Amino acid sequence: MNTIIKKLSILSVFASLMGFCALLFAQVYPIGQMVLTTYGQSFTMYNTGVIVQNGNPGNAGQAVYDQTGINYLCLPSAVPYQKAFFLDFNRNIIELDYRLGYRIIGYSTIPVPPRPAMYLPKPTYDNQIGIETAEGLRPLPTQIVDEQKPFGDVMMTSEQTAVDCYKNTMNPDGTINQLEFGDCMVTNMAGKKELEIYKCAKNSETPEEQSLCMLSILGGSKERQITQDMMKCYKEYGNNYEMYPLCFADKVNNPELKQLVSCFKDQASSGQVTFMGTAVCYGAGKLNLNTEAQIAVECAVSTGGQPYAFAGCAGGQLTYRELSKCLTNGVGGDHGCFGRNNTIVKGLNQIGDALKNQFGPTNDIVKTWNTTVHDLQYGPGKNHEAVKVVRNISNELGKAGTNVGKEIKKVVPKIRIKW
Repeated sequence: MNTIIKKLSILSVFASLMGFCALLFAQVYPIGQMVLTTYGQSFTMYNTGVIVQNGNPGNAGQAVYDQTGINYLCLPSAVPYQKAFFLDFNRNIIELDYRLGYRIIGYSTIPVPPRPAMYLPKPTYDNQIGIETAEGLRPLPTQIVDEQKPFGDVMMTSEQTAVDCYKNTMNPDGTINQLEFGDCMVTNMAGKKELEIYKCAKNSETPEEQSLCMLSILGGSKERQITQDMMKCYKEYGNNYEMYPLCFADKVNNPELKQLVSCFKDQASSGQVTFMGTAVCYGAGKLNLNTEAQIAVECAVSTGGQPYAFAGCAGGQLTYRELSKCLTNGVGGDHGCFGRNNTIVKGLNQIGDALKNQFGPTNDIVKTWNTTVHDLQYGPGKNHEAVKVVRNISNELGKAGTNVGKEIKKVVPKIRIKW
């Protein structure tokens, strides 16, 4: 009896599996035709996404969604990087060929949904909030500004570094190569991230290249990868966005890529691609876009990476004056730039005096500030903790209407906010 029950149980399981498989296969059905009139071929598409050539069942493949969002489906192709096929949202079958470009080669009868709506936020601006540049105030998107932390980083270097830059950029006739000297000084005064932003502006030929470069610096590993891929595509096809799906025909499940392509395409259709527009559209929360980065970006973009203008914008007017003094008075000593009469140090010391008057000479903030100024002048360099100390104290005390606040606003780079 037990043996019979066991056999019946096995038969029951087998029958269930057969029924499931039959049901599974019964659910595969054709949903329409794809007719390639240019090539005299037609294909049947099934609900699973499989496409089979009519009369030649060995020629089959799997369709996937177009990762750029420009078309509906990416169709099978033997060489997708050179020639890829797509079904657009108007049921046209598109061929993208790296030599011949874009062309419609047929049509489809399969059901195609409406183009999905993309969330592509745009920057909003308040003319009271922005970065002071030589061209005037450059407003910042309100979506990214932290009004509680408006101050950035001072740009400072030692006398010896200035001397080394001066010597290393001397022309054969004994004159100074001003552009190379300025570049050397910015390299030694700016923080690591700010320096990379400066290089983006200096080395990029178009706003698109500049935006991708900055997005790569301020994003994470995912942004570095998609901007690298996007840059290759931009170099190949420029603003011809209908060709971009060819670059990404082998990509799957990459919503960030789709968002970035859509942001570029949307900006290009309504004006010009900018980094800030891209950052807000792509998602500023995914980027390390703090105050010092915002200042560096706007200063780099507005100056095109010209070193003296960038230093004056990102480092403040005292930095610009000190750097300009190098060209008129030389470097070091009593009268040269970054020497004993360094105007940046004087400005920082004036803040120290105001702190001492407000809190007393033995106050910890006063002691910390004085030590910090000494470290900035003689210490281990641009990425030293002292830079952060100046920024943090400035953010704590710089907004007040006291003498301390007034002195900080004269010296420390900031986002201008009218409270």
